[in-house]
Amino acid sequence: MTERQRIAIVGALAVAGAIVLVLWVQWIIAVVPDGIDQSGTPVGWDFRAFHSAATLMSQGAASAMYEWPFPGGLSGPPFVNPPFMAFFFLPFVALDVVPAWGVWAVLSVAAMAVGFRALGMPSWPTATVAALLTLPVFFVLRLGQTSLVVFLLMSLSYAALSRGRLKVGGAVLGFVVFKPQLLVGFVFWWLSRWRRMRPAIVGGFAIGGTLIALSLVLFPDAWVRFVEVARTLPSLYVFGDSPYYEFAMWNVVVSDLAADPGFISGLSLVLTLVAGAALVWFVRRVQDDLALAFSGAVAVALIGAAHIVVHDWALLLIPGVLLWYRLPGQRLAWASLGLALLYTTLLSPFFVLYQLEAFDVALNVAPIVMLVCTVIAARIAVREVEREQPEPVHLASS
Repeated sequence: MTERQRIAIVGALAVAGAIVLVLWVQWIIAVVPDGIDQSGTPVGWDFRAFHSAATLMSQGAASAMYEWPFPGGLSGPPFVNPPFMAFFFLPFVALDVVPAWGVWAVLSVAAMAVGFRALGMPSWPTATVAALLTLPVFFVLRLGQTSLVVFLLMSLSYAALSRGRLKVGGAVLGFVVFKPQLLVGFVFWWLSRWRRMRPAIVGGFAIGGTLIALSLVLFPDAWVRFVEVARTLPSLYVFGDSPYYEFAMWNVVVSDLAADPGFISGLSLVLTLVAGAALVWFVRRVQDDLALAFSGAVAVALIGAAHIVVHDWALLLIPGVLLWYRLPGQRLAWASLGLALLYTTLLSPFFVLYQLEAFDVALNVAPIVMLVCTVIAARIAVREVEREQPEPVHLASS
């Protein structure tokens, strides 16, 4: 990377960070008086669902967590996670929802810092501060989502796998079963390399299976309600009021018309199978390189899942870090792809809004950019691994 290229990249990052910093300031000013932001959304909106579900669980009404609106004056969007997830939020029930959200935000930032350190970043404090100036992390904290906890669990899993502790790595990743769609890439990768990854699979099943089994025993009625709600999930995967939210692959073309749940489910299934098959091919081509395979598994999860929101893009920090250190000779490419993704989160929503106002239909470029960046990164990684292999030695002909 030349000095001019480095200056251009740093400048582009500074501009993007300044934009998000302005968003932070505007949002804080808006929520200070009454806890409501510019869009009319209460502070920590998604966190309120977790807090409400845990509150109902603490009251012995676990099955009621899948009623919406929540009973008893509790607030938040519908709770659509498995019942055991509410268990982990029980400590927050002792606090009112806004102070609880504040504690959760602090813990989320700490989780991100630990995750960066687990990935082996020598400058993890700087990376943590810089990540706060990205739009996905902004929305994680604004909404009170769980993406940075998933980031931590995936990072710890990678750290364990990199030390040869496959069973531990699988066990840590097993906790992500509360968002099972984010595990789909690892399922394809690990099952395709069954003999090599068997200890990780055992560890993952041990933790994930234990969480499911215990909650089935303790909250059977809640599981019945969860299964009923799960059947209706595709109907929730519509283009929401804010174009910042929906970045899923099925949402390339959007309009004010209601989305077809059957189309969403079918397309997501096809995308998952195709992306999973591509990941299996990729893992073989890079000869089971851990950093590259792990990066691919994270990307496949975001490509295949039917419901991917902007805060889920915070997980792309993982392949960003791993690729940066695994293939340092391609840092110009990694920086360029990162900037493309970063500016996509900033600009594509405004582009969508303009198109909807002008034409009543819009092309959502965000999922397209992510898919293109993933394909480019995969091709570069495969090429670099092949270059690392020594040239075959041929006997001279007599």
